[in-house]
Amino acid sequence: MKISVYPYFLEFIHPFALSHGTRTGTQLAYVKIEFEGNIAYGEASLPPYLKETFDSVKTWVQSQSQNAVELLTGNPFKNPEKIPFSSENPAASAALQAAILNYYAASKGKTLSDYFEQSDSKPDLSLTITKNDIEFLNEKLSLEKNFTHFKLKLTGTSDDLDFVKMIRSKTTLPFCIDINQGYQKKEEAIKLISKLEKLNCVLIEQPLNKLDHEGHYWLKQRTALAIIADESIRLYEDLLQYHEAYSGANIKLMKCGGLFQAQKMIHFNPSGEGKFMKFIGCMSESTLGVSTAAVLASQCKMADLDAPYLNTNDPFEGFQILDKKIEVAHPIKLISKAIF
Repeated sequence: MKISVYPYFLEFIHPFALSHGTRTGTQLAYVKIEFEGNIAYGEASLPPYLKETFDSVKTWVQSQSQNAVELLTGNPFKNPEKIPFSSENPAASAALQAAILNYYAASKGKTLSDYFEQSDSKPDLSLTITKNDIEFLNEKLSLEKNFTHFKLKLTGTSDDLDFVKMIRSKTTLPFCIDINQGYQKKEEAIKLISKLEKLNCVLIEQPLNKLDHEGHYWLKQRTALAIIADESIRLYEDLLQYHEAYSGANIKLMKCGGLFQAQKMIHFNPSGEGKFMKFIGCMSESTLGVSTAAVLASQCKMADLDAPYLNTNDPFEGFQILDKKIEVAHPIKLISKAIF
């Protein structure tokens, strides 16, 4: 068996404006497994605000080669605890796990969806708009019929509310707010949130610093809007420790370490009443990474999986959101073989 790791820079259609800066793309690492004449891939997304890099992914994945060999001689779905995982290398873990599972499923003529719980319910689907998209707003609005919500990225600055009102003047589609830790003070955040309640907003994601769990709990007690954790909750252990501060968590394979870890987080139900929101999301990822996360989408209230609609050089194809429904081709097709 051969395991290789390849770098790829995923470029955005338009610059992406967040509270911590503007980016034109994101570094990816692709894991490729070649075994007994078959090939499978996995993806790691490596935004600059996280500590994992291409080199760290390559080093960790290569250190797990022998473990991967042993897994592929059996059924990795029956022994998920044996799949290599590192809480210090969650994106690398997610990429290697995806490659292993994709390989095994394909070798049996199946897909990943055949091995994970599927529901008849359809999740809400969000499409991202940043402040840099204002010039291209008609382009975004042309996709409105395919999504149930817009996701507006705020920056914690004085023009946040004006940005929201401008978008609301153009569309009546319900919207979510993602602030990406933009507010330092909970008192300033609640002022904005109280105004957003009146504008058909449905949830607020990560308004405060990722370590400010007490501040998020304070906000949660003062608004009817769901307060969703993103950066504050990465792993299942974080969910156990901090869930009371939030109404739900945006679960991402790149944060938690892979499909099995994400499934465990989705099954988490602290109140026993299903009140903790099940939310599957993604980082800046290609069709490969997003299609992997989409395996769990039917189990969730909301799926924030629009990354392929934000990229201009996706090396894979086979994922789309059409008429408010996720459609995934099987298998996902590699269209840019030069990188491998």
